[in-house]
Amino acid sequence: MVWTRAWRRWQRWACIGAAMVVGAWLLLAAPCALLACPPQDSEEVPSATTDKSNEHDDAARLLCTAFSFVPTSQQHELRTSPQLGEKSPYSVAYDWVAAARSFTANESVTYTTHTTPEMISHVGALAARWTGPLSVALFVPYSDFCLAAARVAFLRVCGPPDVKERVSWHLFWPRDTPPAADWHLVVDENTIDCDTDKTSSVRGFRTTEGLPYPVNVARNVARSAAPTWYVLPSDVELYPSQGLVEQFLGLIQRINSGKERRVAEASPRVFVVPVFEVAAVVPFSKEELVQQYQQNDAVYFHRHVCAHCQRFPALSDWIRQPGTPGILKAFSVVKRQFPYHRWEPIYICTKAEPLYDERLTWEGLQDKMTQMHELCLREYSMVILDTAFLVHAPGIKRRNKNKAKDDVWRDPFVAKNAKIYDEIMEEMQKKFGPSEKCRRH
Repeated sequence: MVWTRAWRRWQRWACIGAAMVVGAWLLLAAPCALLACPPQDSEEVPSATTDKSNEHDDAARLLCTAFSFVPTSQQHELRTSPQLGEKSPYSVAYDWVAAARSFTANESVTYTTHTTPEMISHVGALAARWTGPLSVALFVPYSDFCLAAARVAFLRVCGPPDVKERVSWHLFWPRDTPPAADWHLVVDENTIDCDTDKTSSVRGFRTTEGLPYPVNVARNVARSAAPTWYVLPSDVELYPSQGLVEQFLGLIQRINSGKERRVAEASPRVFVVPVFEVAAVVPFSKEELVQQYQQNDAVYFHRHVCAHCQRFPALSDWIRQPGTPGILKAFSVVKRQFPYHRWEPIYICTKAEPLYDERLTWEGLQDKMTQMHELCLREYSMVILDTAFLVHAPGIKRRNKNKAKDDVWRDPFVAKNAKIYDEIMEEMQKKFGPSEKCRRH
């Protein structure tokens, strides 16, 4: 009897011990198997991820296991970035989450933009104003994937219906810092609670680690994935004027029918959309914008921090001429030449225009200058639109007296971009020859 009771006690403790082992595995190993240890594609190099600190690893596990994930409805294959191709240090997953509605090539204009997890909410405001498709490139190194996945799901469920209807999301990341979770998965939207944002206090991995933002990879990915022939490559905080898509398509119809001869003869060409900043209220029409401009509640973009960047030829005349409401026309046709050789316009173009150079980063500045220089060398015309515009999210930027000190962190990136910029300029001179009209910045 004594031996039997001892045997039964041993069995109970053995069962409890086994249950604890299984429970620990379910808590730690299972989430790793499902999420925190992504399948390594042949082109991925995991060493940089596995070398991260335990702090980041724990944060990634916590974030990645805080949500219910399900497989996407799309079949995905990893691609390289559009310009660098096989030499690219980045992996791209196109249409990670696709829009519900599809568009034909000539049906509309795609707003192509890019973001990190911190700025995803702006996509909702864009989708509410833009009536065409939107193509968004998301930079998701390591645990930023989980943060982005959660915020995309939240926006699709709790934001404007236009987000789910017309926004397609594409992922990209450094090959040596792949997502901390299986990127084939998405957050189960049925589990989203619109009253609770679980990610509101989470700081992104890129921000914490100081990773450079490959802005031109992002621009090229979003543009390449657009379903339409015409695209507006822009920034996620720039909101378009009302009716821009329909009005632009009307302009294209008039050009094709021979009613806009001045524009038709300007080939190759892009269509410049002037950019402004406002103090508080984002206008819908040019009339509203001009009223704010005259009251000093609006200025052209970067007026106080980079006066030459967005100041376009005959700006004062553009403000004075109201145009025809509902009908988009060419205000002027100009070249990007001296004294506007440092101008960085945002424009509607086709998917055939030169790509942005992916070797340049956002932190290093001058990331669009080489592409604009190439357009000049290729003798592109800039068709400035008369009533269309973009407006940055409210708040007029002003130069800070301590800006030089605050931007010291940027110095290594600026030096690297400057060196790459010089290399690109030399490559272009060899390709196109010297040009007196197209001056270097």
